[in-house]
Amino acid sequence: TVAACVASCCGVPVAMSRVAITGAFSYTGRYLAKLLLDGGHSVVSLSRRQAPLAPAPLSPVDAKKVFPRPMDFSDEVQLGASLEGCDVLFCTYWIRFAMGGDSHDGAADRCARLFNVARQAGVKRVVFTSHTRATEDSPYAYLAGKAKACAALRSAGLPSYAIARPCGIFGDTPGESILMNNAAWVLRRSPLFLLAGDGSHRFQPIHVRDFSELLLELGGFGASGAGPAAQERDACGPDAPTSVELFSHIARAVGSRSIVRAPGVLSTKMVTTMSKPIDWLTGDIMLDKDDLDLLCSGLTVADDPDDPAIAQRRSLLSWLDEVGPNLGKEYISSVDRYYKK
Repeated sequence: TVAACVASCCGVPVAMSRVAITGAFSYTGRYLAKLLLDGGHSVVSLSRRQAPLAPAPLSPVDAKKVFPRPMDFSDEVQLGASLEGCDVLFCTYWIRFAMGGDSHDGAADRCARLFNVARQAGVKRVVFTSHTRATEDSPYAYLAGKAKACAALRSAGLPSYAIARPCGIFGDTPGESILMNNAAWVLRRSPLFLLAGDGSHRFQPIHVRDFSELLLELGGFGASGAGPAAQERDACGPDAPTSVELFSHIARAVGSRSIVRAPGVLSTKMVTTMSKPIDWLTGDIMLDKDDLDLLCSGLTVADDPDDPAIAQRRSLLSWLDEVGPNLGKEYISSVDRYYKK
């Protein structure tokens, strides 16, 4: 139809599409892949992971419908072949830790390479996961890297693009929410839970199902169809507790009597140093100083607090109450989950 031709030229998906996700078997990617598969679309997963991270929401039948492809940033020919025929690329790729000689700046360079390959392969729209309040001159390497990747996307020459800006993601189960789970794990075992700074910094994460629904909308698959050719949206939930409020709520949700305090004299370096015995015990990095610096920065809240969609999303505090009995019973290693092959 004429409408379909116009939509196609504007870079939006038409009818049943072929879509690529960087990690359709990982955390956010599984929920997004489920929505796309349920909509009748074809999904390509660019990742080293060949099977879902967890059983839900993808059923075994769903998982078999996903086409796994390797994501080797050094092999642009292979990347291009994997993206051939794809209408939309959802890029949720990033690194949490700058370890093993890697860096957030390096992650941004890899994203830029992927965006260029996507353009050359004929991808019509790229949706990228950034972060709230990310600027290239940010003193926080994580945010500066995200902003650099966004700049690369804007200048990549693609027909259209969208950027989602979360500051954190929680849900759907306790085992998927590493930050909340491991905080609960400590609260279940320690009589005292000390926070850096004065505990007034706020955190406004989004539920993984709400985030996947937003990505779907930004990709042009929502009920309202295609949005603007260049679109950027906050991805935050309705609750923005201070750190004292958040960890006190987690303590109550799991039935802990641990005392949560922010004495105002502890630096992020001091708190991460105090957590090192847990790292030695678990073989993980429970608290990275860069992570904690960012959480204490005041930048983990919505750029646009008046976005009406925020109030319609799932509540963090209600979710904590719901999953509290099972939260923090087992420790979850970030290194094992995301860095070990």
